[in-house]
Amino acid sequence: MDAHRRWHHVPVPNLRRSLVPPAVEVAGLVTCGAVVVALTAMAGPSVLAVALWIGGAIVAWGWAGMLALPAPRGTAVVLLAGSLALVLSAGLDVDQPWLAWVPGALALSLIAAFVHQLLRVDGRPRIVESVSSVAFALGLLTCGVLLVPLAHTAQGAALVAATVAGAAASAVSDTLGHWPAARPWLVPIALMVGGAAAVAVAVLLGESWSVFLLAGVVAGAVSHAVRSVMRMLPTMAHSRPRLVMAVCSLLVTGPIAYAVALALLPAVAVS
Repeated sequence: MDAHRRWHHVPVPNLRRSLVPPAVEVAGLVTCGAVVVALTAMAGPSVLAVALWIGGAIVAWGWAGMLALPAPRGTAVVLLAGSLALVLSAGLDVDQPWLAWVPGALALSLIAAFVHQLLRVDGRPRIVESVSSVAFALGLLTCGVLLVPLAHTAQGAALVAATVAGAAASAVSDTLGHWPAARPWLVPIALMVGGAAAVAVAVLLGESWSVFLLAGVVAGAVSHAVRSVMRMLPTMAHSRPRLVMAVCSLLVTGPIAYAVALALLPAVAVS
């Protein structure tokens, strides 16, 4: 009984520590990704589309391994093709609001996900988990595509830069989680630093800081939430899933920037 208690007591804390990825590494990855997205947005929608496809390729490369899904090669092919279709649908659209082809691309990608399951020859174990996970990944990729239309205007590109800056700032604030006393305050800190980073970008680019503040606060919160959910996966002990998590925490900010533009800067979102 004593031996059993010792075995039960010791590994559990070690396992919990192994589930938490190094916050500094993730913060660095998110910050680098945010810089790339911000610079490519200012370069134009086509350049931003290429950067988003690279992010989609990273997700396709590591998604199945992060979730330990069956048929990882087929999953990677579906996600890679889906990310290319989604990016092309937004990048090649020449009519406002530059998103008319995105629903069709997403529908074809979902059909490809189901066809992949039909073509599996391994007995199709965990088929529901596999389909739902691929659909979730395609949803995240679609979120990122919503940044492309904003890059058609200088103010929209600035809004993209401010939004991803808020996500990067919240990733940096996650490093405070190494101190137990700071952990209960990580969410409000993420909101605060996300808004501050967005305001700093707005001031630097000469834009209205109040609108950008809203985008930064929400982006900081949502990005922090995505990392908080994904970091508990056992596979986060490896570098590839951590890279996928960093990319996903940036892609998820797409609807935030687009919604803020649609509500408060309609000329940016639709013209």
